[in-house]
Amino acid sequence: MQKPERILLWNLMAAVFALGQTWPNMMLSSQPTGSGLKTGCVANLMRLTLDSALAVGNQLEVEAINGTQYILLTPSLAAQCGYSMESDPWGNTRIYTSLLGCYVSNKDDVMFTVGLKLKIYHHSPSDVASHDVAQTCSYTRWAPREILCDRNYMEVSTGMAPQAEARGQKIAASQLNTIPDQASEEVTGIWKITFFTPEPMSMVLKEAQQAGHSAMTTSTRLVMRSPYNTAETYSEDVAGVPMEVLKVSIYHKAQDGLNVFNLAAACPTGGVLFTGKLISWHVPRRVTPLLDGSIRLVEMNMGINGQRVDKAQMAARGYSLSTTDFHIVVEIPIGSPDGYYKSHAPDYQYHTTYTVEPMLEVLWRADQTREDTRYKILFPITTPPMLQPPHTEDCTIPEMREFSLCVGTFLGDVVLRNITFATGVLTVEESNARGFTVQQHVLANGTFVFSLQVPFDADVVYKHVCCLSQGFSTRFPFQ
Repeated sequence: MQKPERILLWNLMAAVFALGQTWPNMMLSSQPTGSGLKTGCVANLMRLTLDSALAVGNQLEVEAINGTQYILLTPSLAAQCGYSMESDPWGNTRIYTSLLGCYVSNKDDVMFTVGLKLKIYHHSPSDVASHDVAQTCSYTRWAPREILCDRNYMEVSTGMAPQAEARGQKIAASQLNTIPDQASEEVTGIWKITFFTPEPMSMVLKEAQQAGHSAMTTSTRLVMRSPYNTAETYSEDVAGVPMEVLKVSIYHKAQDGLNVFNLAAACPTGGVLFTGKLISWHVPRRVTPLLDGSIRLVEMNMGINGQRVDKAQMAARGYSLSTTDFHIVVEIPIGSPDGYYKSHAPDYQYHTTYTVEPMLEVLWRADQTREDTRYKILFPITTPPMLQPPHTEDCTIPEMREFSLCVGTFLGDVVLRNITFATGVLTVEESNARGFTVQQHVLANGTFVFSLQVPFDADVVYKHVCCLSQGFSTRFPFQ
């Protein structure tokens, strides 16, 4: 559990506010609870959403259901097997599962059933609530080649038959004597994977799995998946955009011989510009590590959180999707309701960042072969920290015999921890117990303002009055 940050504000009325930022695994205000779970199919992904009423304040553990087995999804296994998760500071959580994931029940590459077990730990390891979730998705729009770029992994799949011979090289039976005996004894399956970094490096399937990769076949497709930043991937600049590249040759032994399939995935790791109040995300119009020869951009769509956004929604939110000679450009206003702000406190100064997760779907078509490549990117974007100096207002009315001030505004992920007076530090509870009034006020937009009232005669108040008369200053106790 990550410790909360402390935010110290400047001296006002001899007091310093100290605030702490809450995190998704810390308690926030409770909200009305329903089931708290919502599943949905978003093309080649299944999305599970947990609202804050269920997840906030608790620790979440996710297991994949594989028949009668429950497999704990650690971060490394999730990246290897096609699972990802994203949470905002208020506990709203989304879990994505690739329909070609390791533990997905697959019927003929048409019907896919995803099973997950959620363990939500409350106050202790023994205080746990479990939820089994199952969702069946139908997906039939498989392109001959599909690339998926999720936040923690790259995935590429290709059709295996009958058109696969255009993408795979057939090795004649006479060449099988070059295969080691232990591989030739296998009836079918993936024998070897050669990674290009860009230098070739070969591994048998087990070695590739031990390195964190996943390679598998379904009834009609060959699937390869890799986390980012492994020894078997490399970086390449494409049209000024940094990209992580996975290139492999997969040797697959079938009844009729050995096929070699050349697969590639390339996912952007940059390409974002921040201009004023606008986010501009640039993706190469032609991703050269993936595309050979003459190709056409047939279709493109944008989305948010894995879900497509139609033109009316784009117009209402101020989104745009356009192309230049070299790039596809997605523009999103900072502050769009599809994203969220988060508090930070570098060097005891209050900052916020804004995070939004656009999606881009592209369909390319090769002019010669007429084969399609579908390309899908989920790409969380977070702005650099933006300084947001809190506003302070002195509302003291001398006749009320108390100091009164307000400080704000702050986001909902900020809580008041303590106040530093000239005489020392007091928690909010200690301040209220000594007769001070510390309150939190919720504004209509969900932000907060904190107020403090301290009586004139409180021992934390430094009592003096300065009077200026004919150039002389006189100090005496405040009565």
